[in-house]
Amino acid sequence: MVAEMKFEDGTQLRLRAPEQHGVAAVGLLPGLGAHRLAVRIDVEPRHVADGVNHLTLGGELRAVEGIGWIGSILPTFVPLRTRATSVSVELVVQVNSAQLLALEEHRAGGDLAVLLDLQGTLPQSTAHPAADLPRGRQHVGAATRERGPDRLLHRHHPPADDARGPLREAAEHLRTADRQITAGEYPDAIRETRLALTSMRKLGVWPTGGTKKRDDQDQADRYGILLDRLTEQADGYAEVIQSAFNQASGPQHNDGAIASAAWTRADAVTLNALAAALLHRLAAELS
Repeated sequence: MVAEMKFEDGTQLRLRAPEQHGVAAVGLLPGLGAHRLAVRIDVEPRHVADGVNHLTLGGELRAVEGIGWIGSILPTFVPLRTRATSVSVELVVQVNSAQLLALEEHRAGGDLAVLLDLQGTLPQSTAHPAADLPRGRQHVGAATRERGPDRLLHRHHPPADDARGPLREAAEHLRTADRQITAGEYPDAIRETRLALTSMRKLGVWPTGGTKKRDDQDQADRYGILLDRLTEQADGYAEVIQSAFNQASGPQHNDGAIASAAWTRADAVTLNALAAALLHRLAAELS
């Protein structure tokens, strides 16, 4: 995106996406229920009228193709009289978890394309102080996607960085699965989740030995068993790990009832999140 914003007092600004310089344009800072979605742009003052020293940017952010309006951009202060040739600013939109998950489902592992509808105001201008910027399109680069909306879906994986042994191995496998989900490598992500569950079982904290026959269970059967185990007490966690392990073993097999299953992003995210939740509980018990 490269566009010009011109004001009646003669001030002229050039706005462009820094992705043209190898920096991705969109990023996310997850929060508790409310999240900070930021679009970074560079503002280059081409000419600044006398008495004017800053700009205020605002407007709206929209997703390309289908989702539509995302939110209003918070007022952003931009200094104009600096020694630098351009100023990098972040245009921030606050979104809730439902919006962010909808965006994540929409992009399905690809780039998140957004449309900017910007308005600029020069509070110190002696002429008409407002101007609009024609809409421009910006895309998220691959490097940012791993720090972007996907991070909301996959919980922080305990334990702390100083942990050792199977607990740490499990966390590392789940982080690898995170990256593979982001890249659209869903069967591989499920395999990494399976390895995480294997590491968790090595600890022997929860007893094992369920009575269900795995080879006769199809994909729906195994999710049903997971739901059953989640309602149980006492030894239920061990059976949940076993059931999750059975489901995550699906991509390894090409025979039996599970052979015809299609492993999608929803499967990878579900199993990854379930394993992360169990790891959190296991780490708490060990501590």
